[in-house]
Amino acid sequence: MNLKENYLEAVRFGRPDHVPLSNEPVFHTFEFEGNFRMDDWTDLWGVRWEVGLKDTVPFPKGYPLRSLDRLSDFKFPSPGELVFTEGMKEGLRAVDHGERLVVGHLMYLLFERAWAIMGMDSFLAALITHPHESHAFLHGMADFARGVFDRYLELGADGVTFSEDLGSQRALMISPAMFREFILPEYVFCFEHVLREKKMVLFHSCGCIDAIAGDLASIGVTVLNPIQARANDLAKVKRDTVGRMALNGAIDTAVLAQGTPQDVRAEVIRVMEILKPGGGYVCGPDQSIPGIPPENLDALWETAREVGRC
Repeated sequence: MNLKENYLEAVRFGRPDHVPLSNEPVFHTFEFEGNFRMDDWTDLWGVRWEVGLKDTVPFPKGYPLRSLDRLSDFKFPSPGELVFTEGMKEGLRAVDHGERLVVGHLMYLLFERAWAIMGMDSFLAALITHPHESHAFLHGMADFARGVFDRYLELGADGVTFSEDLGSQRALMISPAMFREFILPEYVFCFEHVLREKKMVLFHSCGCIDAIAGDLASIGVTVLNPIQARANDLAKVKRDTVGRMALNGAIDTAVLAQGTPQDVRAEVIRVMEILKPGGGYVCGPDQSIPGIPPENLDALWETAREVGRC
């Protein structure tokens, strides 16, 4: 089987030839213009973004909705305002669908989008002080995301992916109970059409999310990444998701950046022993950062190929 077929076998808990590697050229990913830029700019939601450190993502600096007392005055953008450019069209026409999976990307889904619009403190406080308005606010963003995903489906995408960082290094940024009350039902709404069409939901969340990994599996998420090694109990994540949701990442980037090739080899073997059994694992770093020594990357991929045979 080719790399695409092997990847699908793995994430569907089938019989792959090997544990897929996250550097394998399996995906053609694109994102409509108008949602995200690596630049100083103001987006469709009225959020002002500014780049701090060079070559890092911009950070929200202007919050257009500091209080949900003003929610009725806030204008939610339309998914149709995002632009499918000629370059994207040419890229899709060139895809070899026998070798690649086409995935539509949406930077910032619900939690990340909400605090970018309101500011973190204001949004978290509103979940307590304005619960009714918080539900309406989140649903408005979910309706936008669902519309964007529908556009990707119309273009023949095999799945969708997005950023939705929910965790700090030690815990979720809201309690599991509040996550299940406010956020999880909106994910069900967001992903309904994608899952109905039997397409993939590739969910990205940095930080500690082991408390709700099982919840994500329960609503049909296909793959969760990057499973930060020092933020999560990898064994718990595996137990709560095996057979239902695949896992991508989990190789400690701190070891990759600061360790020796021997340290990297030991880390890959450690993680494989936890996440490979039962299937559904894609091996790769738990973060993407510059400056990792080439010999350590070589050790990662070489060891993964060696111990990842199925």
